Amino acid sequence: MSFLTVVIGMVAVAAVVGLTSYWMLRLSNEKELKKIVLEKKREASSAVAPIRLQAYERVALLLERIRPESLLLREMPGDRTVAQYHAFLMTSIRNEFEHNLSQQVYISSALWEAVKRAREETAKVLHLAAGSLADDAPGTQLASRILEMTVSVKNEPTDEALALLHQEVKELY
Repeated sequence: MSFLTVVIGMVAVAAVVGLTSYWMLRLSNEKELKKIVLEKKREASSAVAPIRLQAYERVALLLERIRPESLLLREMPGDRTVAQYHAFLMTSIRNEFEHNLSQQVYISSALWEAVKRAREETAKVLHLAAGSLADDAPGTQLASRILEMTVSVKNEPTDEALALLHQEVKELY
Protein backbone atom coordinates (compact mmCIF):
# COMPACT_ATOMS: atom_id res chain seq x y z
CA MET A 1 0.00 0.00 0.00
CA SER A 2 1.10 3.41 -0.79
CA PHE A 3 1.41 6.23 1.63
CA LEU A 4 -1.42 8.13 -0.10
CA THR A 5 -3.81 5.19 0.28
CA VAL A 6 -3.02 4.93 3.98
CA VAL A 7 -3.60 8.68 4.51
CA ILE A 8 -6.90 8.60 2.59
CA GLY A 9 -8.01 5.59 4.63
CA MET A 10 -7.12 7.33 7.90
CA VAL A 11 -8.88 10.52 6.85
CA ALA A 12 -11.97 8.53 5.84
CA VAL A 13 -12.02 6.68 9.17
CA ALA A 14 -11.51 9.97 11.05
CA ALA A 15 -14.31 11.61 9.04
CA VAL A 16 -16.68 8.72 9.78
CA VAL A 17 -15.79 8.79 13.49
CA GLY A 18 -16.10 12.61 13.57
CA LEU A 19 -19.48 12.63 11.79
CA THR A 20 -20.78 9.82 13.97
CA SER A 21 -19.67 11.65 17.11
CA TYR A 22 -21.23 14.90 15.89
CA TRP A 23 -24.50 13.13 15.05
CA MET A 24 -24.61 11.35 18.43
CA LEU A 25 -23.89 14.57 20.36
CA ARG A 26 -26.51 16.45 18.36
CA LEU A 27 -29.17 13.80 19.07
CA SER A 28 -28.24 13.78 22.73
CA ASN A 29 -28.46 17.59 22.92
CA GLU A 30 -31.82 17.64 21.13
CA LYS A 31 -33.14 14.99 23.51
CA GLU A 32 -31.93 16.97 26.52
CA LEU A 33 -33.43 20.16 25.13
CA LYS A 34 -36.79 18.44 24.61
CA LYS A 35 -36.67 17.22 28.22
CA ILE A 36 -36.01 20.75 29.47
CA VAL A 37 -38.79 22.24 27.34
CA LEU A 38 -41.23 19.55 28.47
CA GLU A 39 -40.33 20.16 32.12
CA LYS A 40 -40.78 23.93 31.70
CA LYS A 41 -44.19 23.36 30.07
CA ARG A 42 -45.18 21.06 32.92
CA GLU A 43 -44.14 23.67 35.49
CA ALA A 44 -46.00 26.42 33.63
CA SER A 45 -49.07 24.24 33.27
CA SER A 46 -49.19 23.50 36.98
CA ALA A 47 -48.86 27.21 37.75
CA VAL A 48 -51.49 28.29 35.22
CA ALA A 49 -54.04 25.56 35.98
CA PRO A 50 -55.51 27.24 39.08
CA ILE A 51 -55.66 30.59 37.30
CA ARG A 52 -57.31 29.00 34.31
CA LEU A 53 -59.86 27.23 36.49
CA GLN A 54 -60.61 30.52 38.22
CA ALA A 55 -61.14 32.10 34.78
CA TYR A 56 -63.73 29.44 33.96
CA GLU A 57 -65.46 30.18 37.26
CA ARG A 58 -65.51 33.90 36.54
CA VAL A 59 -66.86 33.37 33.03
CA ALA A 60 -69.60 31.14 34.45
CA LEU A 61 -70.46 33.88 36.93
CA LEU A 62 -70.48 36.47 34.13
CA LEU A 63 -72.90 34.35 32.12
CA GLU A 64 -75.16 33.84 35.10
CA ARG A 65 -75.13 37.57 35.91
CA ILE A 66 -76.09 38.64 32.36
CA ARG A 67 -78.90 36.09 32.17
CA PRO A 68 -82.06 38.25 31.79
CA GLU A 69 -83.88 36.74 34.78
CA SER A 70 -80.86 37.18 37.02
CA LEU A 71 -80.26 40.67 35.74
CA LEU A 72 -83.84 41.71 36.45
CA LEU A 73 -83.77 40.27 39.96
CA ARG A 74 -80.50 41.98 40.77
CA GLU A 75 -81.31 45.32 39.13
CA MET A 76 -84.89 46.22 40.06
CA PRO A 77 -86.61 48.95 38.00
CA GLY A 78 -87.57 51.12 40.95
CA ASP A 79 -89.15 54.31 39.69
CA ARG A 80 -87.22 54.33 36.39
CA THR A 81 -88.93 54.72 33.03
CA VAL A 82 -88.47 52.15 30.27
CA ALA A 83 -85.74 54.26 28.65
CA GLN A 84 -83.89 54.74 31.94
CA TYR A 85 -84.22 51.12 32.98
CA HIS A 86 -83.11 49.91 29.54
CA ALA A 87 -80.02 52.12 29.69
CA PHE A 88 -79.35 50.95 33.24
CA LEU A 89 -79.59 47.26 32.27
CA MET A 90 -77.36 47.76 29.22
CA THR A 91 -74.76 49.51 31.37
CA SER A 92 -74.91 46.66 33.85
CA ILE A 93 -74.27 44.09 31.10
CA ARG A 94 -71.45 46.17 29.64
CA ASN A 95 -69.81 46.58 33.05
CA GLU A 96 -70.03 42.86 33.79
CA PHE A 97 -68.47 42.04 30.44
CA GLU A 98 -65.70 44.63 30.68
CA HIS A 99 -64.87 43.50 34.21
CA ASN A 100 -64.18 40.00 32.84
CA LEU A 101 -62.45 40.82 29.54
CA SER A 102 -59.12 39.47 30.75
CA GLN A 103 -60.57 35.98 31.16
CA GLN A 104 -60.39 35.44 27.40
CA VAL A 105 -56.65 34.82 27.82
CA TYR A 106 -57.31 31.59 29.73
CA ILE A 107 -60.27 30.10 27.84
CA SER A 108 -60.65 28.87 24.28
CA SER A 109 -61.52 31.29 21.52
CA ALA A 110 -64.66 29.26 20.78
CA LEU A 111 -65.88 29.73 24.35
CA TRP A 112 -65.04 33.44 24.30
CA GLU A 113 -67.02 33.82 21.07
CA ALA A 114 -69.97 32.05 22.73
CA VAL A 115 -69.72 34.45 25.69
CA LYS A 116 -69.72 37.45 23.35
CA ARG A 117 -72.66 35.99 21.45
CA ALA A 118 -74.57 35.49 24.72
CA ARG A 119 -73.94 39.10 25.66
CA GLU A 120 -75.06 40.33 22.23
CA GLU A 121 -78.19 38.17 22.22
CA THR A 122 -79.12 39.29 25.72
CA ALA A 123 -78.68 42.91 24.65
CA LYS A 124 -80.83 42.20 21.60
CA VAL A 125 -83.64 40.89 23.81
CA LEU A 126 -83.42 44.03 25.95
CA HIS A 127 -83.50 46.26 22.85
CA LEU A 128 -86.48 44.44 21.37
CA ALA A 129 -88.39 44.57 24.63
CA ALA A 130 -87.65 48.27 25.13
CA GLY A 131 -88.51 49.03 21.50
CA SER A 132 -91.96 47.56 21.93
CA LEU A 133 -92.81 49.95 24.78
CA ALA A 134 -93.09 53.69 25.15
CA ASP A 135 -89.92 55.30 26.53
CA ASP A 136 -91.80 56.99 29.34
CA ALA A 137 -93.69 53.85 30.46
CA PRO A 138 -92.80 52.43 33.87
CA GLY A 139 -89.69 50.26 34.02
CA THR A 140 -91.72 47.43 35.48
CA GLN A 141 -93.37 47.01 32.08
CA LEU A 142 -89.94 46.52 30.53
CA ALA A 143 -89.08 43.90 33.15
CA SER A 144 -92.34 42.07 32.40
CA ARG A 145 -91.74 42.20 28.65
CA ILE A 146 -88.19 40.89 29.03
CA LEU A 147 -89.44 37.99 31.15
CA GLU A 148 -92.15 37.20 28.58
CA MET A 149 -89.57 37.13 25.80
CA THR A 150 -87.09 34.95 27.67
CA VAL A 151 -89.74 32.43 28.68
CA SER A 152 -90.63 31.90 25.04
CA VAL A 153 -87.00 31.23 24.03
CA LYS A 154 -86.09 27.57 24.02
CA ASN A 155 -82.32 27.86 24.49
CA GLU A 156 -80.99 31.04 25.95
CA PRO A 157 -77.60 32.12 24.58
CA THR A 158 -76.19 32.04 28.10
CA ASP A 159 -77.24 28.40 28.38
CA GLU A 160 -75.36 27.54 25.19
CA ALA A 161 -72.23 29.31 26.40
CA LEU A 162 -72.48 27.63 29.82
CA ALA A 163 -72.83 24.22 28.16
CA LEU A 164 -69.67 24.87 26.14
CA LEU A 165 -67.89 26.04 29.30
CA HIS A 166 -68.87 22.85 31.17
CA GLN A 167 -67.69 20.74 28.24
CA GLU A 168 -64.32 22.50 28.13
CA VAL A 169 -63.76 22.16 31.85
CA LYS A 170 -64.58 18.43 31.71
CA GLU A 171 -62.12 17.94 28.86
CA LEU A 172 -59.33 19.79 30.65
CA TYR A 173 -59.78 18.60 34.23
